[in-house]
Amino acid sequence: MGIELRHIGEDEFKPLVRAVGLGFGMQVDEDTVAALSRPLRLGRTIAALDDGEIVGGATVFSLDMNTPEGRGAPTAVVSNVAVLPTHRRRGILTRMMDCHLREAHERGEVAAILGASESIIYGRFGYGVAAQHERWSIGREHTALEFSPSAPGRLRFIEKDAALDVLLDVAARACADRPGFVPLHADHTSEFMADLEHDRRGASALQFVVFEEDGRANGHVIYRLDGETVLVIDLMATTDAAYAALWRFCFGIDLRTQIEAQDRPVDDALPWMLADPRRLERVPYDGMWLRMLDVRKALEARDFAANGRLVLEVLDEFCPWNAGRYELEAGLGGARCEPTTAVPNITLPASSLASIYLGGVELSTLVRASRAEVDSPETMYLADAMFRARLKPWWPHGL
Repeated sequence: MGIELRHIGEDEFKPLVRAVGLGFGMQVDEDTVAALSRPLRLGRTIAALDDGEIVGGATVFSLDMNTPEGRGAPTAVVSNVAVLPTHRRRGILTRMMDCHLREAHERGEVAAILGASESIIYGRFGYGVAAQHERWSIGREHTALEFSPSAPGRLRFIEKDAALDVLLDVAARACADRPGFVPLHADHTSEFMADLEHDRRGASALQFVVFEEDGRANGHVIYRLDGETVLVIDLMATTDAAYAALWRFCFGIDLRTQIEAQDRPVDDALPWMLADPRRLERVPYDGMWLRMLDVRKALEARDFAANGRLVLEVLDEFCPWNAGRYELEAGLGGARCEPTTAVPNITLPASSLASIYLGGVELSTLVRASRAEVDSPETMYLADAMFRARLKPWWPHGL
């Protein structure tokens, strides 16, 4: 009997969570099942079944992703993709991805995004790295800030039960203009806020601190303590004063000698505030993978930094409805994109278009990497100018 692929209902969430957990090598207890099941009600979940037993699954959430200059695009956020080790290399993942992407396209979602546990997997499905993040590490003795604003507000610990609304509000304001940011529903954070034991990996429970100015929380930090290390899980601020105050707080926690942070944007200001920035170890990695689902609508869903006209030939085998030539006329006021038979200025696979879409990398870099072709240097630099974004893309709260 072959593998069945179908959508599942709430009564099947529990076996799905257990199967996905096993796919990721996790021991799934009842607390984990409860935390992971809650957001599933917000999404579309496909399961792979072998003789009635769930052996794989994937969930898609319909959300809006920020595009450059604060515009939004309906996006399929793909999450919890796993196949049991007993059923690998049988085409199950390919079938699930094909099903999800076709369904998302039919629903009018113009792009799909995900965070990859293994970076080698998703290029074959037309995904490209659209946002890089950084992991940081610095010794406490090297954390002096040479440049930072004064902070007239106050720091305050808050309890986890009271933190969620504050954190979502700060994140939405801090990232309102950030390409790649996806505002979340409270239920999307249920696993994170549950603070499960397997997420702690021997470190402390989550601690929540806010920075208030004029009675309003304008910044927050979420951290753990792991021996002599402060693990900064999430730090955001809507003002420069709040941002500096929160880092000074992290750097000043007693009895700790090391500070580590994850999921930082590549254009973060902190390295430029340090007196000795060389001491900050910065490790880049792929933070968001993006997949074009509707080239025309996706390009029309963002503003462009320079006026120009380009003819793009998009190569796309996995989502063949995207393949073809498009005439793009765009600028600060938006874009118009239509199919055309004109000679292309740029030829590139859908994955390369995904990588430049949010401004995370320039087309000229991909040309040098043999990931795109252009008819002239002038075309290449025009595309660089057009697709450039004021802020680098960042997806700090991937699902």
